Amino acid sequence: MTIAADFPISRKKTVRTIERTKKNSFTFSIFLGVIISFILLFSVAGSHAFLITVQQEVDSLQSRITEEMGDSQELRIQVAELKNPERIRAAAEGRLNMLQPPIRKQIQPVSGLPTPPDNPFRR
Repeated sequence: MTIAADFPISRKKTVRTIERTKKNSFTFSIFLGVIISFILLFSVAGSHAFLITVQQEVDSLQSRITEEMGDSQELRIQVAELKNPERIRAAAEGRLNMLQPPIRKQIQPVSGLPTPPDNPFRR
Protein backbone atom coordinates (compact mmCIF):
# COMPACT_ATOMS: atom_id res chain seq x y z
CA MET A 1 0.00 0.00 0.00
CA THR A 2 1.41 3.29 -1.08
CA ILE A 3 0.33 6.56 0.23
CA ALA A 4 0.82 9.43 -2.06
CA ALA A 5 0.53 12.92 -0.86
CA ASP A 6 -0.09 15.71 -3.21
CA PHE A 7 1.71 18.77 -2.14
CA PRO A 8 0.90 22.01 -3.69
CA ILE A 9 3.25 23.01 -6.54
CA SER A 10 5.03 25.66 -4.49
CA ARG A 11 5.85 23.06 -1.84
CA LYS A 12 7.31 20.67 -4.49
CA LYS A 13 9.55 23.44 -5.82
CA THR A 14 10.75 24.21 -2.32
CA VAL A 15 11.66 20.57 -1.69
CA ARG A 16 13.56 20.36 -4.99
CA THR A 17 15.36 23.62 -4.24
CA ILE A 18 16.38 22.34 -0.81
CA GLU A 19 17.65 19.06 -2.36
CA ARG A 20 19.65 20.97 -4.98
CA THR A 21 21.09 23.25 -2.31
CA LYS A 22 22.16 20.22 -0.26
CA LYS A 23 23.74 18.62 -3.36
CA ASN A 24 25.49 21.89 -4.27
CA SER A 25 26.83 22.42 -0.74
CA PHE A 26 28.02 18.80 -0.59
CA THR A 27 29.72 19.15 -3.98
CA PHE A 28 31.28 22.46 -2.95
CA SER A 29 32.62 20.96 0.29
CA ILE A 30 34.17 18.06 -1.66
CA PHE A 31 35.68 20.51 -4.16
CA LEU A 32 37.04 22.66 -1.32
CA GLY A 33 38.50 19.58 0.40
CA VAL A 34 40.24 18.50 -2.82
CA ILE A 35 41.70 21.98 -3.35
CA ILE A 36 42.97 22.14 0.24
CA SER A 37 44.48 18.65 -0.14
CA PHE A 38 46.35 19.69 -3.29
CA ILE A 39 47.63 22.83 -1.60
CA LEU A 40 48.85 20.82 1.38
CA LEU A 41 50.53 18.24 -0.86
CA PHE A 42 52.31 20.94 -2.86
CA SER A 43 53.49 22.64 0.32
CA VAL A 44 54.84 19.32 1.65
CA ALA A 45 56.62 18.68 -1.66
CA GLY A 46 58.09 22.19 -1.58
CA SER A 47 59.35 21.78 1.97
CA HIS A 48 60.97 18.46 1.05
CA ALA A 49 62.69 20.08 -1.93
CA PHE A 50 63.96 22.85 0.36
CA LEU A 51 65.24 20.32 2.89
CA ILE A 52 67.06 18.37 0.18
CA THR A 53 68.72 21.55 -1.10
CA VAL A 54 69.85 22.55 2.39
CA GLN A 55 71.15 19.03 3.08
CA GLN A 56 73.21 19.13 -0.13
CA GLU A 57 74.75 22.43 0.97
CA VAL A 58 75.55 20.97 4.40
CA ASP A 59 77.16 17.91 2.80
CA SER A 60 79.29 20.03 0.47
CA LEU A 61 80.41 22.22 3.38
CA GLN A 62 81.24 19.14 5.44
CA SER A 63 83.42 17.72 2.64
CA ARG A 64 85.10 21.12 2.24
CA ILE A 65 85.83 21.25 5.98
CA THR A 66 87.38 17.78 5.83
CA GLU A 67 89.53 18.79 2.86
CA GLU A 68 90.68 22.00 4.55
CA MET A 69 91.54 20.12 7.75
CA GLY A 70 93.81 17.86 5.69
CA ASP A 71 95.45 20.92 4.11
CA SER A 72 95.89 22.46 7.55
CA GLN A 73 97.59 19.30 8.82
CA GLU A 74 99.99 19.33 5.85
CA LEU A 75 100.83 22.99 6.50
CA ARG A 76 101.52 22.25 10.17
CA ILE A 77 103.95 19.53 9.13
CA GLN A 78 105.69 21.96 6.75
CA VAL A 79 105.97 24.58 9.50
CA ALA A 80 107.50 22.03 11.85
CA GLU A 81 110.05 21.07 9.18
CA LEU A 82 110.90 24.69 8.41
CA LYS A 83 111.33 25.60 12.10
CA ASN A 84 113.94 22.89 12.59
CA PRO A 85 117.14 24.60 13.89
CA GLU A 86 119.40 22.19 11.99
CA ARG A 87 117.75 23.16 8.70
CA ILE A 88 118.05 26.87 9.51
CA ARG A 89 121.76 26.49 10.38
CA ALA A 90 122.44 24.50 7.19
CA ALA A 91 120.66 27.12 5.07
CA ALA A 92 122.55 29.96 6.75
CA GLU A 93 125.94 28.31 6.26
CA GLY A 94 125.25 26.97 2.76
CA ARG A 95 123.26 29.57 0.87
CA LEU A 96 124.00 32.70 2.85
CA ASN A 97 127.68 32.01 3.68
CA MET A 98 127.13 32.84 7.32
CA LEU A 99 129.44 31.51 10.00
CA GLN A 100 128.73 30.65 13.57
CA PRO A 101 130.28 33.16 15.98
CA PRO A 102 133.24 31.92 18.01
CA ILE A 103 132.61 30.91 21.57
CA ARG A 104 133.49 33.77 23.86
CA LYS A 105 133.87 33.93 27.55
CA GLN A 106 131.65 36.31 29.36
CA ILE A 107 133.43 38.61 31.76
CA GLN A 108 132.15 38.44 35.28
CA PRO A 109 131.94 41.70 37.19
CA VAL A 110 134.47 42.03 39.93
CA SER A 111 132.97 42.83 43.28
CA GLY A 112 134.65 43.48 46.53
CA LEU A 113 137.21 46.03 45.27
CA PRO A 114 137.32 49.25 47.26
CA THR A 115 136.39 52.42 45.45
CA PRO A 116 139.24 54.82 44.81
CA PRO A 117 139.49 57.79 47.25
CA ASP A 118 139.41 60.41 44.54
CA ASN A 119 136.25 59.03 42.89
CA PRO A 120 134.82 61.81 40.73
CA PHE A 121 131.41 60.16 40.70
CA ARG A 122 130.99 60.30 44.45
CA ARG A 123 128.58 62.76 46.01
